[in-house]
Amino acid sequence: MQAHREYSFASLVDHFRVSAVLGEEPTWQRRHLDGFAVVDLTDEPAVAAAAACLAGISPGDWAPPGTGILTWDETLLGVTAQTARELGLPHMTVEAAAHCRDKYLERTTLAEKGLPAVDYRLVTSVGEAVRAAEEIGFPVVVKPRSLVFGIGVVRADDAADVQAAFRHTVGTELANVSTQESWLVEEFLDGPEISVESVVLEGRVECVLLARKQLAYPPYFEEVGHVVTGFPSEPWADRVRDFVTRAHHALGIDNAVTHAEVRLTAKGPRLVELNGRLSGGFIPWAGRLATGVDLVRAAADVALGRLPDLTPTEGATAAIRHVYPPGDSVLNSVDLAQVAHVPGIVGAMVLAAPGTRLLLPPRGVIPRIASLIALGVDEAECTQALNKAEQAMTTDLTALTTVLA
Repeated sequence: MQAHREYSFASLVDHFRVSAVLGEEPTWQRRHLDGFAVVDLTDEPAVAAAAACLAGISPGDWAPPGTGILTWDETLLGVTAQTARELGLPHMTVEAAAHCRDKYLERTTLAEKGLPAVDYRLVTSVGEAVRAAEEIGFPVVVKPRSLVFGIGVVRADDAADVQAAFRHTVGTELANVSTQESWLVEEFLDGPEISVESVVLEGRVECVLLARKQLAYPPYFEEVGHVVTGFPSEPWADRVRDFVTRAHHALGIDNAVTHAEVRLTAKGPRLVELNGRLSGGFIPWAGRLATGVDLVRAAADVALGRLPDLTPTEGATAAIRHVYPPGDSVLNSVDLAQVAHVPGIVGAMVLAAPGTRLLLPPRGVIPRIASLIALGVDEAECTQALNKAEQAMTTDLTALTTVLA
């Protein structure tokens, strides 16, 4: 995760002393850390004890002013909220974290609080999934309750698709996530998908960034790019802001930097899901370049219980492109040296090491070779730079003609 996380560490250490509770010995993180502890991250008491030690207090005591805790790992949101409660630190509540982590609980809570409905069913078998889809009406989306990165999320257009989607979804797993025993079938939401990046302090929600998502590899929802700007002034913006604010209040999210995925449907905005942490995919980095607002630093400020500076100082557009292989492949090498000379390119990160098997959906999970970030006056200028940058990459792949399960 170095490529995905180091820019965040670098932003934090410019303003704060940073310590980390980790699941394994730090490598590249060491140069950014004032201290660290290695524990089983699924063991809540061990995490709380380690955090207390790093804060210089005894277990059971409250941390002194000027101490905060945060995570950008979705699977660790619950244990982080529990640790914050035990140390008396600002954070969303354990209950709010549970709403964010469990998509069924999130859907149920939003419906109970009167937000615009998304038709859904909780299912435990392929037969239930088919019946649920027929009740809702095709197309539908089959998804797990608690995974991340869009893993296991599949569109189904008929009963046969539902059966195949359910088998795929049931077979998906992720470390730090307990085995799934039930899954969701939801109505498919039409319209473009966006994400809204918000800062929440003591219940006040401020929508800061907008990312327009670029999806590929249907019927899977693979995110291959984003176009990031400040929160816009388009005709639908006020409606989206109001909708996202109501969703935060309904879920009880009072202190956090959040990532809300929204579809702009013909009936108005509808929530795909609301995540209680910083977005991934380099969106905070791109947002800082486009607007001057650093969401990573804002997350630390919120963790300390203080109001971040969210004043935009730039009015540009940033675009992110994740580069995928043309087919199932083994990566032999990748060279981005010439990409740095392309006008408008401000970031280029290699994401896969030589020897990595890159399997396209549904066989693989996020098989990215590299990510590129462009900065320009608008999306068109960014796209032109990204096209040139991708052409400037030198990539050596060996195609896989037979893929072993």
